[in-house]
Amino acid sequence: MDTTVKNPKKIKNSLPKWERNNWFDYINIILLAAFAALILIPFWHCIVLAFSDGGDVSWNGITFFWPRIFSLDSFKKVFADDEFLLAARNSVIRTVCGCVMSSLVTSGFAFALSHKELKFRKIFTGMGLVCMYFSGGLIPTFLQIRELGIYDTFWAYLIPMCFSMFNCMVFLTYFRGIPNDLEESAVIGGPNELIYYFRILIPVAMPVFACVALFDAVSQWNAYFDCMIYTKNENLVVLSYKFAKMLLAQQYLDTAAMDPNMSPEELLMARSSVSSLTLQMANMVVTVVPILCVYPFLQKYFVKGIMVGSLKG
Repeated sequence: MDTTVKNPKKIKNSLPKWERNNWFDYINIILLAAFAALILIPFWHCIVLAFSDGGDVSWNGITFFWPRIFSLDSFKKVFADDEFLLAARNSVIRTVCGCVMSSLVTSGFAFALSHKELKFRKIFTGMGLVCMYFSGGLIPTFLQIRELGIYDTFWAYLIPMCFSMFNCMVFLTYFRGIPNDLEESAVIGGPNELIYYFRILIPVAMPVFACVALFDAVSQWNAYFDCMIYTKNENLVVLSYKFAKMLLAQQYLDTAAMDPNMSPEELLMARSSVSSLTLQMANMVVTVVPILCVYPFLQKYFVKGIMVGSLKG
């Protein structure tokens, strides 16, 4: 057994010159720091505007690094709205139910396509891929929702978004990476394919389920167009649509306040502590915070699921 201790200087000299000088590490740190700054600075700028006085921003220009006049009036206007709690409740219910339905329907379709003995498997896959790139359009979709009897109901949020071919391909590539022996041994042991799917496959494929659930959660939470098109009941309003209406109303007030015929006294009264820009940033902060709170719990599953689901096959 060789117990001789090698000379550290010889080891260092044997390394490549770029590794001895750590230039690669320095360049890596600089590039990653610049990339992080490109992401964080605009986000911080939005937060600064959300906590700024609307009148100060409108008349003195945008502040970048810290509010010139700190104000919570934009957030007060958001939370003081009578429909805020109703819209928030609808958005939460829609996001949770939509994620569950979409995950089950999409993964079930992908589970069926992962079996090579499925008849017309290639036809189903081709139809799904065509629909992923070419949709029927707004008018046929509206007519279909009306004929299904889900117009102006909560189902108008859930059923049209319960299947995504893109998410199906993520599920499919992940399922193909699972050994077939696992399903064969489970089916031989007694359970049928449905029990195998719920008791064995879902726990094994939890990373890709979490990954797809995060995709669906962001889509459901930010959706507002379907609320505007497929519903007219005020009790079905969602948070994103409520924020859009609030922002349009504030933009009208800002336009009225810029009337050149206004007297100095009227101009002073019209100079509100809330502007459309600060209200928009406050809405963005309120919308983003729930997703940011959920993301850390799904991050490890998200990274593992998207990498394995993309590379396995």
